Amino acid sequence: MDFKSLGGAILAGALGLASCASAASIDQQKSAPTTGGTGSASLFEIDRTVDDLSKVYCPQGLEHFLPGSYYYCVGVRDLAKGNYPRSRRMLRIAAGWGNKSAQFLLGIGYFKGDTGRLDRPLGLAWMGLAAERKDPNYSAIFASAWQQATPQERTRAQALWQSMLPTYEDAHAARRAEMRFEHERDALVARSSAGQQVCIAGLNVSHIGTVVPEYQANNNMSACGGADMPVELVAKKLDVYAEQLFDGWAGHVSVGALKAVEGPSK
Repeated sequence: MDFKSLGGAILAGALGLASCASAASIDQQKSAPTTGGTGSASLFEIDRTVDDLSKVYCPQGLEHFLPGSYYYCVGVRDLAKGNYPRSRRMLRIAAGWGNKSAQFLLGIGYFKGDTGRLDRPLGLAWMGLAAERKDPNYSAIFASAWQQATPQERTRAQALWQSMLPTYEDAHAARRAEMRFEHERDALVARSSAGQQVCIAGLNVSHIGTVVPEYQANNNMSACGGADMPVELVAKKLDVYAEQLFDGWAGHVSVGALKAVEGPSK
């Protein structure tokens, strides 16, 4: 399970967005470029229950390298547990480190008001930021929400989005996250000799999103549990997480007015 499917299960399950996704899928077919796929009504594959998501393990050691990935995982877990205030705090931290899935979950939460304060313009602003990389799923649901908004809500959303760009757009947030990741990864590799093993708390589990018993999470997962790994293997695992976090980011962002994504010009 990757980061996006974690959030997708929360969205389609706990927040009841199946109908919203279905409507957005229709909008997507009309107005957004396709990326292949089956064209089914549901935009998210649900492979975990909410109870499963409330028990996922988030590797503590990942925070040092990719805070956007770590805090997103924690935020999704808190959301599944019903701890909405803490979930929003964690997701906001992740959003500041370029995590588009976190920005999207914040947007849905504010727009629907199911997980706290209802603020549709703020929700639109977050969804607009999340759709920056033209992800077809995020873009479709943002387009659907934009169509539901009043002119007054769109005007306020535009102003909020503009004020949030210096912190949360890719040119700042993703770039900062990339610089941190490259610096810390390079430092890890540079100070390690060939064949040396290293302990990065939690990265001995197979992948983020692993469901573990609560006693094990409390007692064993803050360290390596005797499963130190070669530096090369740790670096490869970190690279996988980084690819997920930066997926879709070309590194060069063109910022225009906040609006629903339109189809390509003819």
